Amino acid sequence: MRPTLLIVDDTEFLRFVLGEIAREAGIAVVAEAGSAAEALDLQAALEPGLAVVDLTADAVVGEALLGALLARDPALALAAVVAPGDAEGAARARARGVREVLEKPYDPDAARAALQRLSCVPANA
Repeated sequence: MRPTLLIVDDTEFLRFVLGEIAREAGIAVVAEAGSAAEALDLQAALEPGLAVVDLTADAVVGEALLGALLARDPALALAAVVAPGDAEGAARARARGVREVLEKPYDPDAARAALQRLSCVPANA
């Protein structure tokens, strides 16, 4: 079965860019959300196996969303997007259950590799 992905980013163009990278990696993008509330609604309706959450616009909301997504589905494989060089943000995201960290702007090869690793991680790894 092809992995399914929910992309959460407040910028439509960047959702598009990451979606293209994911599709190139063989991952089906099932939904894109521009807000935390929309992401939670889409997760409930579509039950994606993977999610990428942008933390660059509002880290507090993004980090709370990470917890809410995992509370609903502990097996969800999560990636977070942080600003370049934001080691503290990456560490906080990993502490909340994120398995992969991407930097914005996206390096297509690095993002593709991270998404491929994320899609191969067994549940509860």
